[in-house]
Amino acid sequence: MSYKRNANANRDALFGGGGSGGASTSGAKKKPAGAARKSTTGPSFNSLETPVPSITSSASTIPTRNVNVNPGRRTNTGTTTTTGVGPSFLSGQAKIDKMKEAEEHRAKAKKALSRTLFSSPDPIAGAMFYHRAAEAYKQCGENRLERLHRIASADCQMGHDGYATAAQEYIRAAELSACSEETLPRKKAECTKLYSDAAKAWTEAGEPGRAGECMLKSGYSMLMMEEEEGDNDMIGGKRLHSIDKDALKAIEAAVEAHVPDPLNRYRQFRQSGISAFVDPDAAATSTSTNTTTTTGEGSSSSPLEEEVSEETLDMCRSHMVKSSHAHETLNKAVQKFIEYGEFKSALYTAGAISTLLEADGFSTISLSRAYCVETILTLAIGDVVAADQWFLQVHLQNNIYLSSRECKLAEDLIRAVKMRDLDDLDTARDHVRGDNRTALSNLDFGLRNVVANLRISGAVRKSKSKVAVAAAVAAAAPSASASASANRAPAPVAAVSSSPPAPTPVSAATAAAPDDNLQDEMDDLMADMGLDDDDDDDDDDDEFDLR
Repeated sequence: MSYKRNANANRDALFGGGGSGGASTSGAKKKPAGAARKSTTGPSFNSLETPVPSITSSASTIPTRNVNVNPGRRTNTGTTTTTGVGPSFLSGQAKIDKMKEAEEHRAKAKKALSRTLFSSPDPIAGAMFYHRAAEAYKQCGENRLERLHRIASADCQMGHDGYATAAQEYIRAAELSACSEETLPRKKAECTKLYSDAAKAWTEAGEPGRAGECMLKSGYSMLMMEEEEGDNDMIGGKRLHSIDKDALKAIEAAVEAHVPDPLNRYRQFRQSGISAFVDPDAAATSTSTNTTTTTGEGSSSSPLEEEVSEETLDMCRSHMVKSSHAHETLNKAVQKFIEYGEFKSALYTAGAISTLLEADGFSTISLSRAYCVETILTLAIGDVVAADQWFLQVHLQNNIYLSSRECKLAEDLIRAVKMRDLDDLDTARDHVRGDNRTALSNLDFGLRNVVANLRISGAVRKSKSKVAVAAAVAAAAPSASASASANRAPAPVAAVSSSPPAPTPVSAATAAAPDDNLQDEMDDLMADMGLDDDDDDDDDDDEFDLR
């Protein structure tokens, strides 16, 4: 039997139509395989009741959806919106039955956690029943009830050292709180607390990477705002309001959870808190030195000026996060800091990113972009000297970085700012026809805005927030009224003088001879400087022949 006859036999066995004569089947149109499968299979929706019988006709068989499943958005009250996109929730009698099942699981969980004369609380069984109740409420679209039971299940998991499962339950509860219809302050408080608990659970489970990510999300939760407010607050990639200090502290602590400060060469740019790997007493004594060397334009601080013991560095390396793509998690923190204009904290986070990439031992395009980001942010804070030093002492020591596009962009920016040449600066950041357009296109949107706002002084133009503008107007109002009153009634000179305190009042006899007083004052000044002996000076000059 030939291969063709075998293929025909297999096709007839699979799809039918293989009988006697080929003449009877050749004229008839074959039925598609998809239609045969569609007619035999039922609805693909999970439900607790029997599907509604489909409406049949001679032309085709049309399967119908279960009327007990409604697609839509979950709300606190269990109502859904029929948008056609999103998860499906039960309704009608199926929802009532599922709610009763959830209540039964809840009662079993309470019974498992109660203490009796012959039994002790069982957190394992309690966590299991609370989880089942949460899954049942999830199918019913009950946001608040699902959230509460997931938190209860996570607490029980923490009781018997089930840290990984507890962390997942906390994260799920935080996500539910973020999309709930609670008030904004309650959302912030719940998400911050739940993500913080998840970070603690991941730390106990030995997952520092996931713990650091949850710490970052806990800090982001403090910056939550309404959707309309968030759209109006963002202009040109920048926020009009300053960052919350608690959120800044939480995010910087999460950055150190990824990379300890002794390994971060930009650790002096941290704006809040003290490193857990540094002696607090030593940090307190060096605070004034760090502030004087890292603030202001033209700082000459060296990247290698602070020495750390080798034992401390070994301990820090053991605590550094080595999971894959950890630098991408920190990159989100850099973008968040740039949105709020916190360039020092962004530079501190960028240093952690480059430390993570350098620890891998491979020179990749991600490391080159991290070095370029460091240069841009250092110029953004107005420290061109430090940017040049780090560029020469650290970045150029990487041979792969020397041949990258990002290295040329960083070098052009540093040269233009050092020479204070506006034309060279515009040429370096030209993203249309410039030589660095490819490197600029690889940067994030926020960083491109930072490069576009650089000036020849190296500092970025900072837009005043609404709060700052209101405070400035309020402060200017009293001064304007004071100046207006001063114009109407001039005050005495002694009252408005900004010079040092006036000398003691002179008598009338002394005021009658101003020339004598002036001469005496000049003599006193000359005596203070050691130039009062004019005769001796003349004698000394006569001893030398100046011809």
